[in-house]
Amino acid sequence: MKKRQMTIEECKTSSHSHTIIVNNARYQKDFSNNIEKVLKHFLLDEVIFFGFCRIDGINLSREQQKNLKNAIPAFFGKNGDIQNLSEHLAVAKITSSNHNYYLIPSIFDYYLETIMFNPKVDWETFKQYHFNYQEHRFDDIILNHYAEMVFCYFDSGDFLVCFNPQRYNPGEVRRTIEERLLGSNQGTVL
Repeated sequence: MKKRQMTIEECKTSSHSHTIIVNNARYQKDFSNNIEKVLKHFLLDEVIFFGFCRIDGINLSREQQKNLKNAIPAFFGKNGDIQNLSEHLAVAKITSSNHNYYLIPSIFDYYLETIMFNPKVDWETFKQYHFNYQEHRFDDIILNHYAEMVFCYFDSGDFLVCFNPQRYNPGEVRRTIEERLLGSNQGTVL
């Protein structure tokens, strides 16, 4: 089987929103450790909100899915909160610290789509926003001033970072992502 090449694309949708898409990030060597480095670099040691869409588990074995079905609610229950909003949508929050990152790559694999960010809004506002998930684009979180930076992971293995370019320099964000995700791997970067 041919190895999937990681590529990086950028797009600016407005003066307040810039997006970097890392295609096939999941399929690179040492993804779990490298994604942890990216998240630790950008996320503050404060509250982190998560939004989940549909349980998927395409990159997991049945045993892993079964274990995560219990481990994810236990993780958020111990470190914050998790709530189902509907049959297909859930939200969670944690207070971040270095020990909280170990499960995130598995969480990414468990759900079809995952978003995460340090919020500028309260929990109830975010729950209502995520309940109407399909009415929003990912950059709406930035444009609505809910966060300065949001991370999105899709079951295809793609990783997206959307941020306010007035707060974060796009060139520096891209360099940081490349350095931490590529590590010693030197994939194709567009």
